[in-house]
Amino acid sequence: MSAYPIAIYGNGLFQDGYPTPPVPYATQAQQLNQGITTVILWSIHIHEGGDLYLNDTLFVSKGQIQYATNGSSGVNPDYPALVKQLMSGGSVRDLLVSVGAWGTTSDFTAWLAARDQVKKNLAVLQSTFGITGVDFDYEGDYTTDDQKMIVTLTLDVGSLGLYATYCPYTADAFWTGCLADVYAQNGKKQIVKWMNLQCYAGGAGNHPKLWAQLVAQTPDTGVTDPYAFIVPGYAVEGAQGGDPSYIQQMFAHLAGSGITGGFLWNSSGIFSTEPGGGPTPADYAKAISAGLGASTSAREPVDA
Repeated sequence: MSAYPIAIYGNGLFQDGYPTPPVPYATQAQQLNQGITTVILWSIHIHEGGDLYLNDTLFVSKGQIQYATNGSSGVNPDYPALVKQLMSGGSVRDLLVSVGAWGTTSDFTAWLAARDQVKKNLAVLQSTFGITGVDFDYEGDYTTDDQKMIVTLTLDVGSLGLYATYCPYTADAFWTGCLADVYAQNGKKQIVKWMNLQCYAGGAGNHPKLWAQLVAQTPDTGVTDPYAFIVPGYAVEGAQGGDPSYIQQMFAHLAGSGITGGFLWNSSGIFSTEPGGGPTPADYAKAISAGLGASTSAREPVDA
């Protein structure tokens, strides 16, 4: 039995390098379906008025997908076919969009200021591409007001029938506080399905088991399995990280802990090294499962 989730942050997926990526887009979709269970489109930036950008490319505006018509503006016109291929007949079963990144707190303040329009734009991604959730990559000041903002936006995600994931690298009390507030304000139903814990770059010193213990010690979050709730992530070759043997070693330290999945940072790193003989997404997916010893449990249900 393979670990779940085996997630990957799709850095500009099906758009990075447009129109001539290092690995053809159709091949990317095929390779991701050989072990990856969860693809997280990174990063969605939210501009004033609620428009959604995929990195620097306009993606959704006023409830309409913006496709490229001149090779430079809008997203790859093959996006629907590629996402359909991604979500059909392979290992991928979840497609999320991730909002934010380091130094982009304006994504969240713009979202808060245009909540209704952002909800419409997310609903379009839901109906067009079948997204199942929204990942919060918030890296800000972690104030009380920030916590209120994240909780409000998480509730908006839940109102669409989507789930949320949080992507922390620090400020554990902030994130567990968000969990408790979401649970309390959503009729004691948790919208957040798991935490993608960054264990690279600024989060390189994080201990996944410690984060699981902190979740367990926080009352009234609605999280019934704190260890499965923590999904650690490590960087790959091409993204200032390591090869599959390194990834397997990192997850081997967590075998038997109750942690059941992991994520990879990020797809463009893999696809940039692959043409030179580097490993594929499947190699990294196998490394996560092998490291955890494939000792997995079912995910807890999430009511949104």
